[in-house]
Amino acid sequence: MIHLHNENVNVTLKAQGAELTSWKVGGTELLWQGDPTYWGRQAPILFPFVGRLLDDRYLYDGTTYTMSQHGFARDELFEVIDSSDTHARFKLQATTETRTHYPFQFELYVDYRLIGEELSVTYEVRNESDVLLPFSIGGHPAFNIPFAGGSFEDYTIDFGDTRPLDRLLLEGPYLTGAYHPLGERRYIPLTHSLFDQDALIFENVEYAALRHEPTGRAIVMECPSFTHFGIWSPPKSDAPFVCLEPWFGHADYTGHRKDIRQKEDMQLLSPNETFEATYTLYLET
Repeated sequence: MIHLHNENVNVTLKAQGAELTSWKVGGTELLWQGDPTYWGRQAPILFPFVGRLLDDRYLYDGTTYTMSQHGFARDELFEVIDSSDTHARFKLQATTETRTHYPFQFELYVDYRLIGEELSVTYEVRNESDVLLPFSIGGHPAFNIPFAGGSFEDYTIDFGDTRPLDRLLLEGPYLTGAYHPLGERRYIPLTHSLFDQDALIFENVEYAALRHEPTGRAIVMECPSFTHFGIWSPPKSDAPFVCLEPWFGHADYTGHRKDIRQKEDMQLLSPNETFEATYTLYLET
């Protein structure tokens, strides 16, 4: 385990999946602790795909490859290449095993950094091959409810300002291409039934706060430049957590032809180029 800390914030990370396993602010645990009764994970990294592929398969250069939901990075052992009291850097690179499912030469770096009250998470992808590297990447951190008292229904998702919210509709784990307009709004009140049809998915969300309405306290995520944003809690359950998920990419559409080059919102990284994106977490009091 890797531990980051300053006067008010304590973070624990593990090399398996380069995953965040604890985030305490002022002694309060904000991160879901992985009770398998509801969901055994905590904050997996989604790479090289976000979401589910049709039949868990895709095509590249005429060959069919298999890939489980959200890709393999979350289950791989990363190398810890740097750590201090306020920073840790993890590395995953292509292996013979990863190339049986994803035939590309890549390096994935994940940086966690404490800067005052903020925890930043940076993804860095390097294309180490001589062909375009197609990939999706995103976060899936889960946060405890309640973290400021009250019940699940005392919390909202606050988008920072009033905006048109169009939910991308799912059929099972796949996108249909249709939208459900939720109207002009700033807040979505939380209820467990909100997730009966699985995740809420939106485009171009740069700010989202899991807010306890009676006190105003909030877990804030800032994620500029990410193309999609998911909000998830296990469907048809009373799970005491919600995930805030910044993504580059999403699940397949129901009618997708499985060719990875035709998959919408894939990042196409040129040879010897580097992709980088950061999201930031903090507790607003």
